[in-house]
Amino acid sequence: MTQAPASSPLARIAQRLRAHDWFAAAIEVAIVVLGIFLGFQVTQWNEERQNRAREVSLMLNVARNLRDDVKEMDENIRTASSRMASLDHLLRLAGNWDPPRQFPSSRFAIKVEPVPPFDSRSGYTFGIEAFILSFYDGNRFAYNALINADGPNVINDQKRLGEIQQYYASADLLVTFERTLSENRLRLLDAMQAAGISAVGRSSFEDLASVVRANPPLRAAVENYWFYANRHVFLTRNLRRDAERLADSIERQYRR
Repeated sequence: MTQAPASSPLARIAQRLRAHDWFAAAIEVAIVVLGIFLGFQVTQWNEERQNRAREVSLMLNVARNLRDDVKEMDENIRTASSRMASLDHLLRLAGNWDPPRQFPSSRFAIKVEPVPPFDSRSGYTFGIEAFILSFYDGNRFAYNALINADGPNVINDQKRLGEIQQYYASADLLVTFERTLSENRLRLLDAMQAAGISAVGRSSFEDLASVVRANPPLRAAVENYWFYANRHVFLTRNLRRDAERLADSIERQYRR
């Protein structure tokens, strides 16, 4: 049997017990227990310090991705607003167009975004405005790292983690809506083609308006696409606001 070295704590305790030196043995035991406790505390402190450093890194990376999202959505809002203005301009030229302020739904009224002024100097044709779409891609590298690398277990602020998860759930809803928007774009392009209008043609808005005025199915497709374009602006603006607010909150909390 292997014996502990004479100078080891266990050997000293055994020696005290054989000598019936209970007080000294108790002190030796207390020293051993205290050493184990302090060693455990130091290990735990180091793990906690590493977890906090990891938490800061993960959260600030999420904030950087949110800033990237804001820049991307600014461009998407710009192009979507231009598209909505072109659709509105065409419908006004076609006559009898009074855009609604809201749409009723089964749960609540759907808000209609204000239509930006039409910019006749842009040089874009209606076909190009209808054809070009800028969709939300998003940068989820930090969020995926946060979720897939045991990140939730090192995040102290579970409320903040919930806000991040809610943001990306809202982003998924925007992506789903954009698929529907893309489908409506295809319907409009089909209606334009059926009416003899090319998406890459150079027809003026005035000429197109006369065709829309005389073609109820085409007008319906234009009006439907205007609604989806308007809703796209609304959803993107809301998500952009959430991204900026959340990035601000994370940076205030973790950049200390």
